[in-house]
Amino acid sequence: MNKNTKLLGEFVLIVLGVLVALAVETALENRKDGQLRDEYLSRLRGDIELDRQAIDRRIEFFTDVQRFSGEVLGWLGTDRDVDQETLLASYYAAEIWPFLPVRNTYDDLQNTGNIRLLDDIDLRTRLSGYYNKANTSISGWTPSEHYREIIRGVIPNDVQALIRQNCPTTLDFDQAPSGFPPCELPGVDYAKMTRLFAPLKADTDFSRILTYRDSSLGAMIYLLTQQAQFADQLLEVLPPAAP
Repeated sequence: MNKNTKLLGEFVLIVLGVLVALAVETALENRKDGQLRDEYLSRLRGDIELDRQAIDRRIEFFTDVQRFSGEVLGWLGTDRDVDQETLLASYYAAEIWPFLPVRNTYDDLQNTGNIRLLDDIDLRTRLSGYYNKANTSISGWTPSEHYREIIRGVIPNDVQALIRQNCPTTLDFDQAPSGFPPCELPGVDYAKMTRLFAPLKADTDFSRILTYRDSSLGAMIYLLTQQAQFADQLLEVLPPAAP
């Protein structure tokens, strides 16, 4: 009887030891997962904050581009010759600047299976919607480029080179547009430019193409504004990014 009791006691101790070891291991794993989850959440916030800045810059950019397209549409309805302002507006109205979200962290979560660490189902749903919309609705939507093909085919290459040289719209280090600063185009033959643009003025299809371009620019601004709202909603629930 005493021997059986002793064996039972040893068995219980072994079981208790295993259970304690498992509990400690589970606690350590949970702690590790919690730290990894917090790191991912912080990185996600950093990515979306970068997106938010990029979206604001593109809204400003496309608003300017749409303003230029409106100026060209207004000019088409007049008998004015081509001057520097009209030439630049026609060139700038064709500018584009794609938006691609920073999705390194989100892709890492998906590819490694660590998306399981985000136990907030609502947050996971919002993140999925945010990145899907960015990729399909915005990155997959480009303002009509038919106008760009036409106008860049009319403006002589040497004049386009002069515009790029004297009136830069991109920065060398990342090709990000730097705005549309005042500039001068010395040496341009505006009488020649007026002759080159004359067929466009007489072509009703060109006005229609530019009107569609103007409309698609408005759609891009709307989509970007919607994406900014989605980003703001996510930033409200994500913890601050790690320093």
